[in-house]
Amino acid sequence: MGRKGSQFIDKLRIFVKAGSGSPGNPKIRGKGGNGGSIFLAAEENRTLEDVLLSNPKKRFIARSGRPASSRRGICLAANAEDIVVKVPVGISVSVSSTSRGAAGSQRFLGDINEAGQKLLVAKGGIGGLPITNYIGTPGEAHSIVLDLKLMADVGLIGLPNAGKSSLLQALSGAKAKIASYPFTTLRPQMAQISYPDHRVISMTDLPGLADIAAKFDVSRLSESERSIPEQGHPPPIDETRLPPLTHTAFLKHVERTSCILVVLDALGFQANQFSPYRSPVDSALLLVSQLQRYASGRLLGKPLLCAINKIDMPHALEAAEEAKEALLHINSTKVRKASCLPGILLPRYPFAFEDIFLISAQERLNLDALKEGLRHWLDVLERRRRQRDLDEAMDQSEGQIRSALTEALPPTY
Repeated sequence: MGRKGSQFIDKLRIFVKAGSGSPGNPKIRGKGGNGGSIFLAAEENRTLEDVLLSNPKKRFIARSGRPASSRRGICLAANAEDIVVKVPVGISVSVSSTSRGAAGSQRFLGDINEAGQKLLVAKGGIGGLPITNYIGTPGEAHSIVLDLKLMADVGLIGLPNAGKSSLLQALSGAKAKIASYPFTTLRPQMAQISYPDHRVISMTDLPGLADIAAKFDVSRLSESERSIPEQGHPPPIDETRLPPLTHTAFLKHVERTSCILVVLDALGFQANQFSPYRSPVDSALLLVSQLQRYASGRLLGKPLLCAINKIDMPHALEAAEEAKEALLHINSTKVRKASCLPGILLPRYPFAFEDIFLISAQERLNLDALKEGLRHWLDVLERRRRQRDLDEAMDQSEGQIRSALTEALPPTY
């Protein structure tokens, strides 16, 4: 995303102050000039690092309008020029009421999701008029938060060392840092998958989610919190009883993806010799549980695909096939009771993978099938989305027609 050696920035707070309207002139009934407004405009290949480098003080202040003048015969004074701040595509903008040392609320201003799109963030004051007694109004001034959410078709999620970076590199040819130690990916990586017919699919690799249950004291749980109910889904529980989510701030980058590709290690995951072993099925349950808890369920309903990686390792293919069979029945009581996770840490809501692929990113095994599968499912999901939009439009139209007929037709007795 950023320049080589630069720190990745996905949130930036800046101060914007629009110009004030200048005074009018009652002698000549002259109107004062309007103050300059401040806009944000999306630009391709722009980063928040660029915004910071262009204005290290992070203060954008517009000029005030020109005053009306009887000496110069200016009855209609000139307005000040607007300031346009170039920002990346995929920005959410909020007004921050946070004061230094204290937490505050935020007021949402809007999203900027397309190149060239503009958003007014500080409106300039109006020049003096008779109705304002020729006094100009002040321009808006506040701190705003620019929150970058990467826009990609597919988001890669997995525990550390699942092979996400290797998969991204194998599918796209992009260079990514790869190593055999946890948390190699320290910031989101974007890449594109190209097809012979020039179709392009974008993909983002996010840092690995942590095994939040590794140091969780299971002994303090009650019997009901440990057990799995017969229906297969844990009952509602007190969130304070759950281990806190860690390393999940970057999950905001999958909010705008079309789907999530969950990458699992066919031989399971173990952070270190003192941590518990997680089978591929337990890894999937742990990951989806965190996805469901993130931001009060904001990712609920996001379509899921699964890739079980490293099938080239000894005995890995058999383990992957066994895991795939279990994942196809992931909501069953049998599968969940076979889990080593306590019931309280299992996903709260039913879920299913649209498709499951057995691959090896290192040896390039079954990657063509995965590429075609990603393309197929993105098309399927797009058709579903269009059908939902059509159904909603039809329902709305039918309601309007019924309402119009009810008002137009005379009552029957």
